[in-house]
Amino acid sequence: MSQNLIRTGIVLLIVALWTENLEISFLVSAGVLLFNFGSRFSKEVFTITSILFGLMCIGFLSLFTFDGGVYDFVKDFVYFLRPITILLAVYFSVKNLEKKTDFFNIVVLAGFSFALIHMVHIGVEIIGMKPGVDKFRNKFGRFNHVEMLALFAIICVRGLPVKKTRFKVLYQFFVILLAVSFLLYFSRTMMIVLVLMVLAYYGYLKLNARGAVALFGMLVTGGLFILFLSQYEPSETKNPTLISTFLTKMKNSYTETLEPIKFDKNKLDRRELWPRWRAYEASLVWNEVNEEKSWLTGKGFGSTVDVGFDIMLQGEEIRHLPTVHNGVAYVYMKTGLIGLLVYLSMIGMLYMQYYNRQIERNRVSFNRLLVACSFYIFASSLVVTGIFKPYDMATFLIGGILALKQFSDFENRNIRDEGNS
Repeated sequence: MSQNLIRTGIVLLIVALWTENLEISFLVSAGVLLFNFGSRFSKEVFTITSILFGLMCIGFLSLFTFDGGVYDFVKDFVYFLRPITILLAVYFSVKNLEKKTDFFNIVVLAGFSFALIHMVHIGVEIIGMKPGVDKFRNKFGRFNHVEMLALFAIICVRGLPVKKTRFKVLYQFFVILLAVSFLLYFSRTMMIVLVLMVLAYYGYLKLNARGAVALFGMLVTGGLFILFLSQYEPSETKNPTLISTFLTKMKNSYTETLEPIKFDKNKLDRRELWPRWRAYEASLVWNEVNEEKSWLTGKGFGSTVDVGFDIMLQGEEIRHLPTVHNGVAYVYMKTGLIGLLVYLSMIGMLYMQYYNRQIERNRVSFNRLLVACSFYIFASSLVVTGIFKPYDMATFLIGGILALKQFSDFENRNIRDEGNS
C-alpha cells in the first residue's frame, strides 16, 4: 500500500474537518476508511466504537414513533455515524503507516500551514479595521482545532521528526506563529480545552495528591480571575480594544452558557436573549423532553426543538432547530438519559486510562493522551455539540492514538512519558 496515499488520506481528512462541513467530512472519512480498512482492530477500538454504535441505535428507536422529516432523520443518523467513520479511518490509516511518527508530524505540519494562512490573511486585511472581537473573528475565523491539536502535540509529544529538523530557527518561527495564530482566534473554548488537555497529559488532573494540589491552584487562579472580571467593566471603556471586548465575552461566559432567562416569546425586541442563547436552547430541550415524557430514550433522530419564533440560520428563517449548541442537551434530546449515560461512559472510560496498569513507558504516555481526549470531549460538549460538531477532532485524535498504542516498541519509544504518575 502506497505510504504517500495513506498520508494524503490523513491530510484530506484534516482538511475536511477544517471545512466544518458535515457531509464533506463524512464522505471523506468513509472513503479513507474503505481505502485503509483491515479486519483486525484492538479491544479498545472495539469498545469505543461499540459505545458510539449503541448511542446511534438509541437514536434509531424513534423509527417506531417517527414524526420528523426524512431529511432530518438521515442527517441525525450521519451526525452519529460520522464519529465512528472518522475514528476507524484514522485508526486503520495509522496502522498502515510504516513510520508511525508520521501521524503527529502531519498534524503539526497541518497546524503550521493553517497558522501561516491565518496570519497572512490578518496581515493583509487588518489595516483600517475597527476593533471588536466579534468583527475580528467573523472576518478571520472563530476557531481552528487543527492548530489546537498541533500546539498540544508540540507541548506533549516527543520524538516528532519536525522537532529534529536541521532548520531550528525556521521551526521555532513556525511554533511562535502557531501560538500567536491560536490566540488570535479569541476562542474561549479552544483555550480552555488546550489547558485541560496539557494538564491531563502531565497528570495534574488525576485523583491523587498531585491532582489535589493542581486543583487547588486552578481554583485559586480561577477565583482571582473571576474577581478581576467582577470588578472590571469593559463596557465602560470609551475606545474598546480587542482585549477589552474579549474580556467582555469572558465575563459573560457563565450567563451565556449556563444561566437561561425567562423570556417572553412574543417580544419583538430579543436583544436581551442573544447573550444567553446557548443556555436558552438547552432549557428548551429539558422542557420539551420532560413534556413529552421521553426521558429514557429522548426524542430520537429527526427531532427538533421549538424556539418559539423564527430566527435566521445559515441564510434562512427557521423555528424548529435540529441541533443545539450544548452537547449534553443535544445528546439528551436525541437519546435521553440512557444515551447520555452511554456518552458519559465513553468519556469516563477514556479518563480511566489514568489507572491503566500497563507499565511500558510509551504506553503510559498513550494512556495520558487518551485521558487528554476525555477532557477535550467533556469541555467541548458543554459549549458545543462535542464529537458531533463538524470540526471537532477528538475522534480523529483517539483513532490515531489507539493505533499507535498497539505498537509497544513504537519507533524505538520516541513518544515517552514526560511526567510522573
